[in-house]
Amino acid sequence: MKTHLVSTPIFILCFISLISACFGGIGLIFAGIALYKVHQKIKEAQQNELGFTGSLETMKVAKIAALISLVVNLIYFGYTAVWIYENSYQAFQERWLNMLFLR
Repeated sequence: MKTHLVSTPIFILCFISLISACFGGIGLIFAGIALYKVHQKIKEAQQNELGFTGSLETMKVAKIAALISLVVNLIYFGYTAVWIYENSYQAFQERWLNMLFLR
C-alpha cells in the first residue's frame, strides 16, 4: 500500500509560524515542528521511493518554507531580546498587551 505525501499541514504550520513571529518569536515552536515533520517525511520517502505517491519536490519546497519561517522567527526573537535588554521587560509586556488589545 502506498502512502501519499501530504505537504499541506507543513505549509499551514509555516503560515502560523510567520503570523505568530510578531509576538516575540513564539513561532519558533511551529517552525521547529514543521521542519522536523518535513525532514522526517523526506527521509522516509527517500528510503522507500516506491512506497509513496505524491511529489517529493513539493516536500522540498515545504522544507524551504519551514527554513524561511524559522529564520524569520529567529531574527524577530533576536530583535525582541535586544529590545527587552535596551528597555525593560515591563515595557515589553506593556507593548505586547497593547498589541493584543488587552489594554
